[in-house]
Amino acid sequence: MESRDHLYFECAYSWELWSIFAGRLGLTPARDWEGSLNQMQNLTGNKFWKRILLLYWQATIYWTWMERNCRLHRNTTRTVASMFPLIDRLMKEKILSVRDSNPASSSSLMQGDDSM
Repeated sequence: MESRDHLYFECAYSWELWSIFAGRLGLTPARDWEGSLNQMQNLTGNKFWKRILLLYWQATIYWTWMERNCRLHRNTTRTVASMFPLIDRLMKEKILSVRDSNPASSSSLMQGDDSM
């Protein structure tokens, strides 16, 4: 049975996707929705790192929902391996779009991002 808790992050698909991003950003993610929500609300540390982490978390939620809808309504699927680079590219573009209004923030957000 589908539920919010299943979709975020009891489902193997969303869990694998979020685990990859969280791990690359140095976070050990909570496996359930409430734990994940609490974790995001109580992040500590560098504000740029927190901003990136929240952006990736939100993107994972959004794209998991989009994948769910594609599976239900279009009968199409994407693997985590194909979804990961899509989300990663979009997030990098989002970060770079900050450059015009705040070059220092954009540079800080991209620091250490070579492995992603």
